[in-house]
Amino acid sequence: MHERIYGQVSWFELASIVSVVLRLPIVLLWHAVRTTFTSRPKAHKSWRRFIGDNAFRTLADAWNMKQFQFVFGTSLHIYQVWARSHGLPVLVDDVGTHGGRLLWIGPRNTKRMILYFHGGGYVIPLQDFSATFWNYVRLKLGKEGTTAGFAIVSYSIIPTARFPMQLVQAAEALQHVIASGCNPQNIHIVGDSAGGNLALALLSHMLHPVENVPPIALTSRIGGVFLMSPWVSLTGDTGSHFANDSLDIVGVKTLAYCGRKVLEDVPDSLHVYLETSKVPDTWFKGVDKLVRRILITAGGVECLRDDIIQVSDKLSKNHNEVRLIVQKNGVHNDPFYDFLAGETNLGDLTPKILAWLRQGLNEEND
Repeated sequence: MHERIYGQVSWFELASIVSVVLRLPIVLLWHAVRTTFTSRPKAHKSWRRFIGDNAFRTLADAWNMKQFQFVFGTSLHIYQVWARSHGLPVLVDDVGTHGGRLLWIGPRNTKRMILYFHGGGYVIPLQDFSATFWNYVRLKLGKEGTTAGFAIVSYSIIPTARFPMQLVQAAEALQHVIASGCNPQNIHIVGDSAGGNLALALLSHMLHPVENVPPIALTSRIGGVFLMSPWVSLTGDTGSHFANDSLDIVGVKTLAYCGRKVLEDVPDSLHVYLETSKVPDTWFKGVDKLVRRILITAGGVECLRDDIIQVSDKLSKNHNEVRLIVQKNGVHNDPFYDFLAGETNLGDLTPKILAWLRQGLNEEND
């Protein structure tokens, strides 16, 4: 019964949450000792990143979706707390008729927009450090003279809704932004992990419409799509899943668990929208008519690396403006964890993301 209620845990699961948190310092000390005396690849990360990365991996390995939902709450709650703590207004727009929302980072601006689909395996809500990352990008671009509105798409999390409801909400969010006066060529869709999966599902829907999902009418190409460590295989079995399991911040066990939760009760006919690593090369034919440019990033030591490279290759066969960056020693969603850890020396991928967005937001129209 609890499986169908968001964030409702048993007494045993509650005790497990407390136990994991209490044991965390010992686990982190063990990781520090093991790293010091083994020949594992060194990423030259600070102690802040070491602690943050290993703490996240420990929790991801130990907790189930209900425990994460219990601890963190809903995306709306996380956003409200985060916005107030950063001195920003709480601006929420209801979109469509299926419960989707736009959560604005900073003031509303529909002249040029970044539309962000958050990650979390469709089972974990928005994480505040991802909002901090995008606020940093917003402020950095603004200081350089590039202003844009940044909005998080808050979509339903399993078990409150099953795919393709998240696709319905994503389509309604894009429709809402366009109806608000933002020309598609001035919109950049960005998504990490499951959010990248959702962005790809949205492109797939535009090419191969899904029944009962709102159609998207474009008057011009979308300005750009950026996929950070997109979750392109929910049943991953490529070499990088096994080679990088001990190195990544999200391991094979967690990816497989989330994949099973997502695919439960999803018709086989819709799996192709969730696992784009397994689509034929012609699946994305026509994507160059939908979006001007695409950026894909992957971590060099993340489990999904090989799957992401496969999808990049499929997109590149159907679009001339696809760029793939594999970050050396990078983990899943690597840039975000600098902000989780409070790192002041950001990794080398963040400036590249900034440069790509800056160029796209300032390009001449089609």
